[in-house]
Amino acid sequence: MITDAATPELGVVIGCDADPDRPRYGGTRYDSFDSLRWRGLSEGIAHARMIADEFADASGKPLRITWCIRADAQIEDIYGCAGWCHGQFAEAWEQLEATGDELAWHPHLWRWDDGDGYWYQEIEDVGWIEDCLTRGHHALAQGLRRSPRTSRMGWEFHNNASMNVMRKLKVAVDFSAIPGRFTPGGPDRYGSDFLCHIDWRGTPEEPYVPSYFDYRQPAGDGEGELVELPMSVFRSPALSAIAALRRIPRRPLSESVSELSHLSEPLKAYITGHPYVFGKLAASRIAAARSQQRALLVTAFHPDELLSDHAGMANSGEHFRTNVTRLVDLARRREVHLRFLNAAEALDFITEGGAAAERRQYEVPPAREQLS
Repeated sequence: MITDAATPELGVVIGCDADPDRPRYGGTRYDSFDSLRWRGLSEGIAHARMIADEFADASGKPLRITWCIRADAQIEDIYGCAGWCHGQFAEAWEQLEATGDELAWHPHLWRWDDGDGYWYQEIEDVGWIEDCLTRGHHALAQGLRRSPRTSRMGWEFHNNASMNVMRKLKVAVDFSAIPGRFTPGGPDRYGSDFLCHIDWRGTPEEPYVPSYFDYRQPAGDGEGELVELPMSVFRSPALSAIAALRRIPRRPLSESVSELSHLSEPLKAYITGHPYVFGKLAASRIAAARSQQRALLVTAFHPDELLSDHAGMANSGEHFRTNVTRLVDLARRREVHLRFLNAAEALDFITEGGAAAERRQYEVPPAREQLS
């Protein structure tokens, strides 16, 4: 595609949460301190990269993946080193980075409850959160021999404490936010008493610098350099209603009415999701690029979704391929210049051609010197 300054552009960022296999895909239950299972990474990395290598953007650049590597307190508690995931798959990470993929950081706030014997999401103990994130970041930095510049939080969670730790650690870009979404968190059927709490109510749908005082809101002047790239969302009352109806049977009747509040919330779509749902997201972001001249589509997936021997997963790899194919075709038909980016490259994308003041807003400090 030949483009000029007037051609709309859509930057595409695809992240992979390099987690262990989740229980519904054959992974370890959350009420067990046993070693985790990692078939998603040992088998899924190659599968994902094989699909990605089938595609190039309008400039001939191959599809990029931002691999968000687990490093946190749970990994340290189980394996003795928070950076174990990097070391265990070091050769694969090195090969991926050589192709232009980005190696980023994916911390979870899993905390073990000795009394009841399960992992749960810690969201209140500020000191523990800061220690968990600091130790995880340091361990991954030692493995990478440089500080990771990009992060994506487990469960797409943040609060003021976690976001401000990211700022202290000089993380340049985070892509965890799901604008408008709120889930209270709670127990699940795989052994945890509390997980999946998020609160992104009032968050912008475009990149912003988070405030020290409310991570969901843009900062005032001089408040920091960390840039939040929100996950891309779209609106569909019909799909929201279907999602709400699916959740109601899993809730007490007294709480079911609360599902009505979700009907107006925006929806996200993973790149491995059903093509009908992802197609809605793709069309929405293509339209945004045409109206704004430049937009981002930010999405993600998990490696265990590419394991074909679990119920419901046989189609996830094909969904990945189908979704990228349709995105490329739609961009071509709508005359939008598609650009495949990793998350760090997205910072340059959102400032290209902007005013000097806008460029300074997203200016990123130079990467730290390599660690000895």
